[in-house]
Amino acid sequence: MRFREANQRLLDAVEDHVQEAQRVPFICECADDDCLGTVNVLPSEWEAVAAKPNHFLMEAGHQHSEGEEVMGSLRGYEIARKPE
Repeated sequence: MRFREANQRLLDAVEDHVQEAQRVPFICECADDDCLGTVNVLPSEWEAVAAKPNHFLMEAGHQHSEGEEVMGSLRGYEIARKPE
């Protein structure tokens, strides 16, 4: 959840300064607390993933938590659903 909160703060900080079609380097939301990866997507794309309960955007192949399931992909990144 720490990465999700940081990404929300990033979105809040940049949303008035980036163009609609400009990608933003959001923090990878994988299970590795030390991950320094990024997912470069449009703010609206990140918001669409974050709007779904327990859905997170991460670099493909990054560490998954137990019970986590890959639900799809976006621009080559994984959309994973973490267990509740």
